[in-house]
Order: sequence, then structure tokens, then C-alpha cells
Amino acid sequence: MKKIIFYLSIILLLTACSNKNNLVKNELDKNSKELANLIINSSRYIDKQEAKEFSKSIILYSSFLAKKYEVNTHPLIHNTLINLNLKEKGLCYHYANDLLKYINYKNFKSFNFKKIISKRNEYFEHTALILTRKDISFENSIVLDAWRNAGKLYFSKVKNDKQYKWELK
Repeated sequence: MKKIIFYLSIILLLTACSNKNNLVKNELDKNSKELANLIINSSRYIDKQEAKEFSKSIILYSSFLAKKYEVNTHPLIHNTLINLNLKEKGLCYHYANDLLKYINYKNFKSFNFKKIISKRNEYFEHTALILTRKDISFENSIVLDAWRNAGKLYFSKVKNDKQYKWELK
């Protein structure tokens, strides 16, 4: 009987681990596909393969930054820890700057990026990026905000972002 319980426990443990990985992969696939479609539908001049590659890599890199910054709380709590000198990085502009460095290194050709800001010079000033092109209006540019959900990349058209009113930085 003990052997049966032991083997059953091992099987359940291995199954639980594999399911979690599948859920994470499924969420990555779903989100990267959603972002790629948003990008592709923004302009007929965007390279579809590049949009797909960008989408997957930027979602993964946002998650990587959260791990690098040791973010394991709500972003506002993490900001407080930084202000108390208990953490070094993880403010919104850290994410924006590091994402921009990564994006520039990858050298995407069919779109470009700009910094945006909300609530300029206020206590809760917020910085993020937009994906844009000359043929995409500011309102139809795509917000890329890795800070908002603690490393899980938020993306939407500027005009559809209900939480922040953006302007170019």
C-alpha cells in the first residue's frame, strides 16, 4: 500500500509541474499572438514575421526584467521598497529604459519606439513605451508597459488605455 501511495504521489507531482509549464506556455503563446495581431493590424507596412518575433521576445524580456529587479509584490509596493533603499530597480522608467535598450539591440526594422509619459511632474508620474511608425497616429500607437503588472507586459492602443492618459516624453 505504501508503494502505491508513493508512486501515486510521484505521478501527481510530475503531472502538476507539467501542467503549470503548459499553462505558462499557453499564456505566452496567447499573449504574444494577441500583441502580434495588434501590431500587424496597425499598419500594412509592418513585417508580419518581425511582429511575431518582437511580440514573443518583448513579453519574455518584460518577465525577465521583473525577475532581475526581484519584483514579487504589487508595483506600488515595490516602488516603496526602492524608495526605502530595500530594492535597487523596478520603477517604471527602469522598465522603459531597459526595454528600449533591448529593443534597440534587436534592431527591428518595420516599426520604432518612443517613450511616453502620464501625469508629468506629478507624484504618480508614469513612463512606458509605444510602438509606432510614421503612418500610425499617436492614438493608434501601441502602449508597452511592463511595470503596470509587475513584469507581465500590458499592451493596448494608446486610445484604449483606460488607466493612463499618455503624451510623448
